[in-house]
Amino acid sequence: VQGGYRSMTYSHQIDPMKELCPWEWGPGVCNDNKCVYQHYRDMELSADMVLVQLGTANPGNTEAEKQQFKEGLKSIIKDLRLHHTNDPEIIATRFSEYRRKFLNDDTRVLNL
Repeated sequence: VQGGYRSMTYSHQIDPMKELCPWEWGPGVCNDNKCVYQHYRDMELSADMVLVQLGTANPGNTEAEKQQFKEGLKSIIKDLRLHHTNDPEIIATRFSEYRRKFLNDDTRVLNL
């Protein structure tokens, strides 16, 4: 998906009950600080929030599976810290690889 892990297709803060600003329907951008409508800039998730979502969605069905997933994630975080890795894209990739391996399903990246 274009945009990777931060693609608004899957990672967003879209409020389905709030209308999109008419200025942003076309090629324009709304600059009104008091505008009551929803704007694209407010829908995007920060890299940190994407990582939080990837790291907190535990796919385990039983308490034992949940604990196993949690321990595996801790191991990945420890390894990332050991190698001073702080690039959100690399971290998200490692989290997703672990999730797919844990579920034994190459198609499962997100908690859908």
